[in-house]
Amino acid sequence: MQFRIEHDTMGEIKVDDSQYWGAQTQRSLENFKIGTEKMPKELIGAFAKLKRSLAVVNHKLGKLSLEKSQAIIKACDCI
Repeated sequence: MQFRIEHDTMGEIKVDDSQYWGAQTQRSLENFKIGTEKMPKELIGAFAKLKRSLAVVNHKLGKLSLEKSQAIIKACDCI
């Protein structure tokens, strides 16, 4: 398994390179093992569609670079 280093206000943390989350989510997963409930897949899919649409629009409006827009679109298409 490969890892990348993410940073937040608490410092560095290793995150599985295949995951699309950052430092705060990784810390939450490691420190708050209090349940097994997860967000419904349908809701995650809806958020991905919304995020993808916003990436396209914000790029067209000049508020988001092509590189960031393409990265967001790629991640959303994987969901």
